Amino acid sequence: MKSDQPDEKITLIPMGAARLRVTMFPVIGTGPDAHAWPAPAFKASASHCFEGDTLDALQDGLEPANSNDHNIPRFTWWDHRGTREWVQLDFPQPKKVSSVEVYWFDDTGEGQCRLPTSWRLLYRDGADWKELVESAAMPATKDQWNLLSSRPVETSALKIEVQLQSGFSGGLLGWRVK
Repeated sequence: MKSDQPDEKITLIPMGAARLRVTMFPVIGTGPDAHAWPAPAFKASASHCFEGDTLDALQDGLEPANSNDHNIPRFTWWDHRGTREWVQLDFPQPKKVSSVEVYWFDDTGEGQCRLPTSWRLLYRDGADWKELVESAAMPATKDQWNLLSSRPVETSALKIEVQLQSGFSGGLLGWRVK
């Protein structure tokens, strides 16, 4: 990894009688073999994120098996129930957007997260937020990517606003921007 920071010495101490086998540590430096990591494609924020979940789940590239997939990371507004919530992606530079896909998290039978009652997609236009597609209430569907296409817009941020079902929370397993 490319860095001009000084080396740091670390000491590894195995716990108990555990065997510790380390095959490789990352190396930092400024030489010709150093790799510069690209800046993130977005910065995510939300009205609330459950401490056991992560905003990184929004665009980790993992394909959900279904809306109740507990084998991949997820983002939820748990334990907020029946409230209006939002999640937002800010781009480092304006981006042309013509469609988005979202994969809703719904753990019916195991937990208290359900599809939202309604949702809408907004884009930032200067200092204002505008709906990407004029729609009173976008339907949310389980076990599939929910596609929303529009005329292309150039924006520095996208925001999903949801109305959670009364008595339930909700969340996302993924968000694709095209």
